Amino acid sequence: MRHVVATILLCCGPVAAQAPANYYSSVVTTSGPLLRASLHDVIDDHTRYPYTSGGTDTWDILKIADEDPSNSGRILDIYRNASYPKATGGNPNYNREHLWPNSYGFPSDSGSNYPYTDCHNLFLCDIGYNGQRDRKPFEAGNASWVELTTVNNQGQGGGSGVYPGNSNWRTSSNSPGAFEVWPERRGDVARALFYMDVRYAGGTHQSGAAEPDLILTDNVSLITSSATGGNLSVAYMGRLSTLLQWHAADPVDAREVARNDAVSSYQGNRNPFVDHPEWVDCIFQGQCATTTGRPPEVWINELHYQNSGVDTGEFVEVAGRAGTRLDNWMLVAYDGATGAAYRRIALRGAIPAQFNDHGVLSFPFPGLQNGTDGVALVTGEGVVLQFLSYGGAFVGTNGACKGITSLDIGVVESASTPTGFSLQLSGVGDGYGQFSWQSPFFQSAGTINAGQVMQ
Repeated sequence: MRHVVATILLCCGPVAAQAPANYYSSVVTTSGPLLRASLHDVIDDHTRYPYTSGGTDTWDILKIADEDPSNSGRILDIYRNASYPKATGGNPNYNREHLWPNSYGFPSDSGSNYPYTDCHNLFLCDIGYNGQRDRKPFEAGNASWVELTTVNNQGQGGGSGVYPGNSNWRTSSNSPGAFEVWPERRGDVARALFYMDVRYAGGTHQSGAAEPDLILTDNVSLITSSATGGNLSVAYMGRLSTLLQWHAADPVDAREVARNDAVSSYQGNRNPFVDHPEWVDCIFQGQCATTTGRPPEVWINELHYQNSGVDTGEFVEVAGRAGTRLDNWMLVAYDGATGAAYRRIALRGAIPAQFNDHGVLSFPFPGLQNGTDGVALVTGEGVVLQFLSYGGAFVGTNGACKGITSLDIGVVESASTPTGFSLQLSGVGDGYGQFSWQSPFFQSAGTINAGQVMQ
């Protein structure tokens, strides 16, 4: 296996990760349950590396994933923010920290325990601080807690004495107690645990190994009850409400992006909440863009597929806010009889400003089928924004729309449709949901439709 890892840059500002093309093409974002289920199907069944072995193991992966951005011969630990020389297991400086403690659901590593060795959950950590954290759930603390200071590295960390400062904080109790992570790594911790919750949903790995159902909660008694000393079918960790706050307060940065790329290059799966932080709100709080009345920022605005005589000039037009770049996006045509994709058109360019900061781009689509068929608009990251059909609804059977039911637009073209006509949206609004489809009318490819006012 070839491992290509991005250079790690230390950066304070939020950034966006770039997953491989089509990695998330099967993800359904219309509701929290659908997003959770479809994301699990994408990220499960990853390649497992041994915890410790004579070959490539978690030590090797983590020394790349947690490399010090300022020195490739050193690592940067998660809690103390200290830089240590890269070393093998048993060194006096750092060891491996399970953010979701393995004692909560998967303590026995028999060689087929997938969460135990999952490097999206494992971080290199100062030995003393790892022991101080123990298996405490994550929670917001206060000035009465025990302070664990950080080291100043590249302008981050350092200082002490004022809560919360740049320090970690812990309760003195371990039953189960609580631990507050220093501000610069709170989001990293939260998104790693969100990954664990979605990645491990019970059932079995494709290898046949049993996997636990890991669930984030605010119920401390459930968390405590998970520490049985044996592998469980269901286990809990938290606290969820605190992790949601940390996720919002500490956005994804370049270090986290590079770490996701590094782990993915070995395991073959990604932490989707680094690539798509907005999916946290949808899965864990039910706040999904498609269920809150907010229309897509980009949408299919006009199309033509059939006319009298020999079909000619087939096209699909996309509308949206001016300046939106469509590079690497796709229009995918689907056959309604089989549900299968039969043609894809790659999109390029930026939407022009034509009216009230909106505009359209038209794309020729020769061979767009007649009958009960459909077209999907898919982003460069494989997210399906729309799956529209004409002549009836159907379910996609492959590609980006596998398992998704199309939305019938309610109007069609036929063998008697005059040449130069099209199906198009009309009305007043700033998004797809505020317009309506009308019967064939004089086409306006490349310009805003007659009877359409963009607000």
